[in-house]
Order: sequence, then structure tokens, then C-alpha cells
Amino acid sequence: MLFVLTCSQEGTFDLIRPHLQGLPVFRFNIDKPEDYTWDFSRHGFEMSNVKTGESIDSSTISSFYLRKPMYIESIDVPAEGCLEDWRRKETDALFEDFFRDCEHRGLTTLIHSRNANYGKLRQLHAAERHFKVADWHLFQGALPKELTHGRWVAKSLTGTQIGRGKTFFVKEVDPTKLDVSYPWFLQKKIEGQDEVTVVYANGKIFAYRYPRADISDTLDVRKATIDNPSKWVPCELSTAEESAIRAFMSETGYGFGRFDFIRKDGELWFLELNPNGQWAWLDENNANGLIASIADLILADDRRLTKKTENG
Repeated sequence: MLFVLTCSQEGTFDLIRPHLQGLPVFRFNIDKPEDYTWDFSRHGFEMSNVKTGESIDSSTISSFYLRKPMYIESIDVPAEGCLEDWRRKETDALFEDFFRDCEHRGLTTLIHSRNANYGKLRQLHAAERHFKVADWHLFQGALPKELTHGRWVAKSLTGTQIGRGKTFFVKEVDPTKLDVSYPWFLQKKIEGQDEVTVVYANGKIFAYRYPRADISDTLDVRKATIDNPSKWVPCELSTAEESAIRAFMSETGYGFGRFDFIRKDGELWFLELNPNGQWAWLDENNANGLIASIADLILADDRRLTKKTENG
């Protein structure tokens, strides 16, 4: 049985599930703990969905798919704390550890690396060997001299909200006006013609582009995508570009992920790899076979892991 860790408002898996050809699935929505009972002990674990009657335990789990375990509805946490924040943190800690345990046991599908995890800092160092990479700084306490000239954009290392309902979007900034008592991640602005995103799925490459001229009110393509997802259209990559992508994935050990690039004067400039990035909006109707390909990989992983378990 496939265990899916996600949230109630995540729709990508809803698109994948019809392609899983009868594979039994247990879906855990981390934002709806009241829908479940669970018990983890030295003897293993067991979970049930009290609304559907579905259950899973240590003997029936065959693979683990990490989707988007997140809380869409934010809360204000007072200085003295609150029970809901405590419950969320406790649940997060449990299921993050559960995921890592499944990863250690070789049960995870798609979302893992053979060579340990790569955050943005490690990614940027690795990307230098395969792509164009703009200058960047992660700093606090004092402004690096290089940032006193040129054009720079501020990014965030995490998806943490900076206030109720407020998300840190990519934005061009004047570095000399930043409060250096905070940590900052700045990268030199890339004046490109297209945003390019690439889904890599165990050797298969699906590339799409979004013209930067159509992004008028923000540098952050996430906001533009929410407003106009249909602007993303399939595009071709050169043989050299596909080889660079495969080499990067081989070095980092990931078998799946979504790349973000900017194409400037015909060349791809690396921004980041999201090992569990959203991608379903690129091909919601499976016209290019993206959803079916992801489902096939999940099925193949589950069959491989089930066979491995049966063989001891």
C-alpha cells in the first residue's frame, strides 16, 4: 500500500491517482488530524481514517510518497503560544521523522536523493559545474562590498510566511537599504527572455517556458503562474542542456525534481531545483504525458519495493 503524506487542499495527487492502476493508497492530510487515529510504537505503526475506514500499518505499507504536507490556513501565535501551534509542531515532527525512517529503509518513491539532501546553498555550488549561475550572497551583519553596485533580487530560503497570509516573493531590492540584522539571500538580477521550468523524472525530461515579457507586476513567476497558468507552454531543450540536467541530477543523486531556469540570450541560467516541486499545472489534462509518467514511476517504485520485501 502506498502511503501519501500531503494536505487536504493539494490537488496534484488527485490527478495522479486514476493512473495508479489499482495500487491501494492511504492518504494522510496533515492539516486534518481529526480525521485520523494513529499509534507509533516499538512494534511499528498503525493508522486509520475515521471517515473512510481505510487503514495502513507496518505490514501493509509498501512505498511512501511525499507530496505537500502543509497548512494552508495560517494562524497567529501569541507570545505565550497556543494549543493549535503545539499540535501542528508535534504532528510535523512525527511525520518528518516517519518520512526519514521510510527513506532510510528504502521505501520512499520519487522524492529522495541517493547522496543526501541538497539545500539551495549546496545546489548553487553544484550547479556551477553544469549551468550558468548568477552571482549570489547569503549574508547577515554586514553588507558585502559586491552588493553596493549592480542590480540584485531578494529571495527566501524557505516558504515560511512573514506575517499572516504574507509570502516572501522574489523582488528587486536596493541592498544598501536592507536591515542587515536579518539574514538575506540576494542574487544578481538576470535580464532574460523566458522563464523555463523542467520536470525531471528518472531520465525523462519535460520542459516548459513562460515569456518574461508577460510578467508585468512582479519578478516572481509563482504569482504570474497563479494568475495565468496557461502561459506555460512546452519547449525544446538542446542536447547539451539535457545532458547538463542529467549530469546535475546524477551528481546530486536525485531521480525527480523540478528545475527553475531563466533563458538569457539563448542560454539557461540556473535558479534552483525543487526536489518536490509542484508541476501538475503544466499538464493538467496529461496532453504531454507528464501525469501518466509520474504515475508510472510511482507504480514501478512500488513494484520494485514490494518485490524486494518479498525476497527478504
